[in-house]
Amino acid sequence: MNGLIAVSVVVPFVFLVLWFLASLWLAHRKDAELNQRLPDTLSYKWGYFLGYSGVIGAVGLAVSAVAVQLAGVGDGWSLVVLAWAVLFGVASYGVLQRRRWGWLFHIPLSLNPGLWAFNSVYASNRWRELVRQ
Repeated sequence: MNGLIAVSVVVPFVFLVLWFLASLWLAHRKDAELNQRLPDTLSYKWGYFLGYSGVIGAVGLAVSAVAVQLAGVGDGWSLVVLAWAVLFGVASYGVLQRRRWGWLFHIPLSLNPGLWAFNSVYASNRWRELVRQ
């Protein structure tokens, strides 16, 4: 039983760390490409990090919701989680593509008032750049 508890704590923790590190690495790489292509633009590392972590997280959550639904233990909520994951994944993709609509949907779908405030300021500082690429 202790082994099962350890696995149920360690495995999700390892996935979270890998999710964070992959998003961070991809964001740095994508921002370097942006700065080479458009040297006069502001850094977009946070936007890329949000986009990559959102897409990766949404895919993981959608797969989990489908697995729960197929196992028959979803109790109806897994469909709500699946719908949210799809919407959040699409919004995160929009943030990755530096699109205004991505930010407009990503901010409220993040369901975190602290991130709402921070991301609203971040996006507004880059609003003009999000149109021209």
